[in-house]
Amino acid sequence: MNSSMNMPQNFNAERKSGTVLFCDIRNFTHLFEEKDPLKAVAFANSVLAELGTVVERGGGTVDRFTGDGFLAHFGVIQEDNSHIDSACKVAIEMRAALQEINAKRYMDVENVVTIGVGIHSGEVAYGEIKTEQINQKTVLGDVVNTAARIERLTKYFSVDILLSDSSYEHVADSFNFQKMPARKLRGKKNKVITHWLLPMN
Repeated sequence: MNSSMNMPQNFNAERKSGTVLFCDIRNFTHLFEEKDPLKAVAFANSVLAELGTVVERGGGTVDRFTGDGFLAHFGVIQEDNSHIDSACKVAIEMRAALQEINAKRYMDVENVVTIGVGIHSGEVAYGEIKTEQINQKTVLGDVVNTAARIERLTKYFSVDILLSDSSYEHVADSFNFQKMPARKLRGKKNKVITHWLLPMN
């Protein structure tokens, strides 16, 4: 790998093109504060498992869990020219799955669980991290960091799914979007434009 990508020393990787989806599941903290911790853990696990199944069913790979969420990627392991389209379809299905989960808990309106999703595409480093404690395959690089920072913008804009402008250009005619105001992302010199993936009618 090129050292300019600032990869870990024990990371044997290759360059891949694909789409990264970063998902944060919200209101878990409140659940742990209000409910029996064992029940809260069981519920959190069930939500993560359900959304993970949606990702895999849509052709994606859950790369790693990140506390209250996870990172997934499309078109990295197996080349797929429609990886952006696949990520958008999965995000929409995740939205629907969460609506069903919340509907089953209709008596618990104060603890509705929501998601924030950031989607960005480009070149990533995909490979294996090997240490005495860790042996796992993962994706790293600016695309991953940008997807995570776009996800954080969902909270700022009070929306659930945001795409980067470069990803949007490839699927603009396939889904309904709303262009969001340009915002500064940490680590980026210029403001970035994102697009809200609108709920389907």
